[in-house]
Amino acid sequence: MAVLTISDAAKAIGHASRSQLYRLIQDGRLDDFVRHENGRRLIEVNGLAAAVRESTQQRSNSVTVTEAADPVNWDAIAERCNGWLDPEVWGKPPWDPVRWATLYRCLLDAMAELEPEPDSVMPVSD
Repeated sequence: MAVLTISDAAKAIGHASRSQLYRLIQDGRLDDFVRHENGRRLIEVNGLAAAVRESTQQRSNSVTVTEAADPVNWDAIAERCNGWLDPEVWGKPPWDPVRWATLYRCLLDAMAELEPEPDSVMPVSD
């Protein structure tokens, strides 16, 4: 479980400022996420964005809370692309536009193949 300072937690969930988190903590709305370690007040970020969304009302001029993006696994992408590209045929740079387009397409395909499957959502009937 990731525990961060309040400033870092605000950035991790897509907020430009930590003031909203401080306000929610003061109101007791984030008690389940607050941790005290070595005299410091820290906050658990797993599930924090959802809790903030549930505790606040979205304004038209406010920042949208988004889940932190998963970091790109460039090692796995490079391994996949290296398996597709024959080094004897590919050659060394400089490359022409067709080779750049091929490289771009390989990167997109590798990223799509390595992307985790989204959780299936069951439709809810009224």
